[in-house]
Amino acid sequence: MVRHRYLLPVFTAVQALFAVAIVYGLALLLPEVDAAAARRLSSGAWTLGVIAVGCVLAPRVVTASKQEGLLEYQRTLPVPPSALLLADMTVWGVAALPGIAVGVAASVTRFDLDLSPGPSLVGALVLVLVAATGIGYAIAYWLPPEAAGLATQVVMIGGLLFSPITFSPDRLPAWAATVHEYLPFAPMGNLVREKAFGGAVDVRDLVVVAVWGTAGVLAALGYLVRRR
Repeated sequence: MVRHRYLLPVFTAVQALFAVAIVYGLALLLPEVDAAAARRLSSGAWTLGVIAVGCVLAPRVVTASKQEGLLEYQRTLPVPPSALLLADMTVWGVAALPGIAVGVAASVTRFDLDLSPGPSLVGALVLVLVAATGIGYAIAYWLPPEAAGLATQVVMIGGLLFSPITFSPDRLPAWAATVHEYLPFAPMGNLVREKAFGGAVDVRDLVVVAVWGTAGVLAALGYLVRRR
């Protein structure tokens, strides 16, 4: 990631525009933005920004590193694979901060929200980032470059258009809402929203995100160990 540090300003600008587009743009599509809709749009902007970093931007950089041979070089370093993965996740966490900050500022400005920030919100965002990045790295490591690029696009389109992150699951068919309860993205949005606005977290959401995140991280580590 350090080799691509020149891209960080671009990532920041894209995240900022993405957050503003969700908060201001999607609100125009709603006939009336009540308090519940405002909370969903606001927390959804932050969550989708983190998903974009972990499941789209990170895999693209990893895929480029694989093609350039950087991943092979990293495996020759005298450090465990877990340290490599943790270092990358830390850098991506820092890269996601500006987008989250802009999203919060846009939400407060647009909707005049009463946030309840605290350590639990930070913990929720960290969990979501680790889970999203773990999934993204697993995709980038195990799939060929073309398939990885397609998979990240499917994740982004599915997360933005079809996952009930910025809208209520009541708008989906019952079967689709049930499916999303066990996919990672809607539970990610639920965790961030409840922690941002002082709500009670559903244990199922926490378990689903933790399971997906653990599976992604283990898959990424498995690739690094297997290929050594």
